[in-house]
Amino acid sequence: MSSRSEVIGRLNGEMQVLIADAVLRNERIARTLGLNVVDLQAFGVLARAGRPLTAGELGQRTELPSSTTTRVIDRLEKQGLVSRISDPADRRRVVVQVDHEQLARISSPAEGSPYAEVSAHMDRVYAGFTLDELEVVARYFAAMNAPTSADASAED
Repeated sequence: MSSRSEVIGRLNGEMQVLIADAVLRNERIARTLGLNVVDLQAFGVLARAGRPLTAGELGQRTELPSSTTTRVIDRLEKQGLVSRISDPADRRRVVVQVDHEQLARISSPAEGSPYAEVSAHMDRVYAGFTLDELEVVARYFAAMNAPTSADASAED
């Protein structure tokens, strides 16, 4: 039987491999979409926001300088992935809105989509776990994705 510290050591090692592989995979996916990896990540931030964001909000969430954020939005807009629209709540403001058809195309698990291979691999991995085990994994990732105190202070 493994000790807690041994298991945590294995988890930390596997997480390092997962992160490194995800970074490289995202780089490849970005290239297939004609984007750079920062643009792809910013697109992901916009997609997960659940609402249009101002350039300032996107910059805050990505921690990119405002000039870089503007160039990222320009490139995403040129690719047809986002559009700048007047904020429905305050027409003086401009927000960046994700094109949901493009989002569906990119994130689709269907063969030929950029994430098809990743989705298929995840499905194979999930098949090896019980529902209870998947619940634990989901709880672990939710806790890991929760904002840290450093994240909260960066938003102030």
